[in-house]
Amino acid sequence: MKLKKLLFGGLLFTAFSLTALQSNAQAGRFGINAGANFSNITGKDAPDAYKLKTGFQAGVTYDIGIADDFVIQPGLSYVQNGAKIDGFDAKVQLNYLQLPVTFQYQPELGSGHLLLGVGPYVGMGIGQVKGTGGDLTLKRDWDEAGLKKIDAGGKLLAGYQLSNGLSLNLNANLGLLKLYDVDNPPTVNNTSFGVTVGYKF
Repeated sequence: MKLKKLLFGGLLFTAFSLTALQSNAQAGRFGINAGANFSNITGKDAPDAYKLKTGFQAGVTYDIGIADDFVIQPGLSYVQNGAKIDGFDAKVQLNYLQLPVTFQYQPELGSGHLLLGVGPYVGMGIGQVKGTGGDLTLKRDWDEAGLKKIDAGGKLLAGYQLSNGLSLNLNANLGLLKLYDVDNPPTVNNTSFGVTVGYKF
């Protein structure tokens, strides 16, 4: 009896899921995006000399339909974070692989779709921490620099997708984990916003 109930429940869930996927024109679509990322290291203990640094971001996404006009969108992105140090002609670059998962509202608007999303992200620092100033470049491992390799926070997204799959997107990341891996770490976090061009297949 329990087995029958489990089978019935599984079939019902599968049928509901397929109906939700089919009811959303965006569901099941892979996407790619690339563009600029404007990052900073902020927080109550961040030096005033830290300013916005221009970097690069690129990623892939997949839309999973959950209801009319609503999707869950997991992704994988390469993001250049860090900060520019004002007055010293210097920069700190922190490269991450990010796993964002956003809950998105994607209603039809005109001939395309409005894109509005919010959700968490987790990032893993890759490569080395790079500092540049003038003709000098310094590279250090994350632990040598006293920095955490793991970052996590919240993500916001807004954009518009044309009927041919092309889109223009604005995104913002607010890091919630302290950046430094030391005793009594200062309150500084990764923050960024960016502009990307995307395409869904």
